[in-house]
Amino acid sequence: MIRKALLLSVALFASVITPVTSNAATAVNVCVAYDLGGPGDRSYNDAVLAGLTKAKKTLNFTFEGFITDGSAADREKRLRAMIAKGCSPILAIGSGYTKLLTNLAEEFPSQQFSILNDASIASLNVTSLIFNDTQVGYLAGSAAARVSKTGKVALISNSTNLNLETGFALGANAAKKKVKLTFKSATTGFADVTKSLIAEGNDVIFVAVVGSVNEIFAATVKYNEAKKKSAAEVGVITIEPDQYLTVTSANQKCLLGAISKRVDNAMLDLVTSSIKDQQIIDVLDPVQGIYGRSYGITGGNIKLTIWAPKLLALKDLIAAASRIAAKL
Repeated sequence: MIRKALLLSVALFASVITPVTSNAATAVNVCVAYDLGGPGDRSYNDAVLAGLTKAKKTLNFTFEGFITDGSAADREKRLRAMIAKGCSPILAIGSGYTKLLTNLAEEFPSQQFSILNDASIASLNVTSLIFNDTQVGYLAGSAAARVSKTGKVALISNSTNLNLETGFALGANAAKKKVKLTFKSATTGFADVTKSLIAEGNDVIFVAVVGSVNEIFAATVKYNEAKKKSAAEVGVITIEPDQYLTVTSANQKCLLGAISKRVDNAMLDLVTSSIKDQQIIDVLDPVQGIYGRSYGITGGNIKLTIWAPKLLALKDLIAAASRIAAKL
């Protein structure tokens, strides 16, 4: 591991730094350490696979994936196998690889690593690829508050995410000053959490959990079908590819919109830089010495896809909110 003192010095001269590179004569072979479940999860594993498949149509490289059972020992076994194969770069999906990747980056300083959805590894040979959660939250908060009839909107996440919550609050308050916000963290029992939020009067729920959201939609659909005619209908905003949803004619009625993260663009950047024998080295945290790239609204890497007609009617206001969020 490169020490923080050195990293601070490096950060000051990021524009002239010579990146850690692989052997230019070696063909680029991207090896992917999938998160638990591998392809077929309809989440980040699938998004990465789709992004690399798309990139391969225009770029000359190879790629292969390794599926883990989720244990620390198996994750290490897979990554060491990739290093032995001469893979470059090695892409790990998710923060489950953070501790292991931190150690391997120090052990193999000339090996190029990259990690998706984590920006905590202070090493020049680790490229962090992340999406701007503050912008994501702002877009969702703005849309939620504008379309809400009760003036009460909520966010459900797996754990506290200050950037996401801050963005959600900023967007919601900018759209409607007296809006009431509720933040809930949960890893199980999403149906009960949803019922509780609805009972408290929240008529728009922004879902920021990872994985299936079918429980949340089932509870929302059930409420909407049984509610009194005078009661506000409850709608949901999701994030892609954080969650997956089996869209049916029933739950589509309560899907207001989805914040889309362009993982395919991140994969294109990663492969393109590797082919050029370069490294993505935007400064993400100059104090800690963390490098990579943060993807946001600018460039179309984060956008709100509108599903519901009542949100479509506000598209000009949503577009204005996007321009503000892009500056966060």
